[in-house]
Amino acid sequence: MPTLLVLRHAQAQPFAARDHDRALTVDGVAAARAAGRVVALTGVPDLVLLSTARRARQTVEAAMETGDWHPAIRPLDALYGGDPTEVLAALAAHGADHRSVLVVGHEPWCSGVVGLLTGARAQLTTAALASMQVGPGWDALDPAWCTLQWLTPSWLTTQITAAAR
Repeated sequence: MPTLLVLRHAQAQPFAARDHDRALTVDGVAAARAAGRVVALTGVPDLVLLSTARRARQTVEAAMETGDWHPAIRPLDALYGGDPTEVLAALAAHGADHRSVLVVGHEPWCSGVVGLLTGARAQLTTAALASMQVGPGWDALDPAWCTLQWLTPSWLTTQITAAAR
């Protein structure tokens, strides 16, 4: 069964000329790096679908650099202001031939995707990371097939990666 990872962008500056342009804070970069190490330890995705927002891109860049993983990357406008159904549509359109996909974006859709697919009542804080077994395929994700494997808030991600060193 395919694996879906959901990563909410790391902590960003509260203001910018446009919301789309908000950059990560120093703490946000550190949390993104920790998430990258967790991904490296638990299973590297074949594909990353991410919001076009600066903070999402910076989260992925810091995570990949620290975790030393290099999947295909597709920024998608629909993931900036989208909702869980748009994320599922993006997975259907781009997930074929990939055994593992990481989606990186924003609230409320990060938590919404986890809830929609698994029934879990989760709230993903900044830099939180969730892993799900999904199925039967990217073009027909069915909650009856989906299982939440784990969810780590950023504070736990930092502890896990510190212990793994």
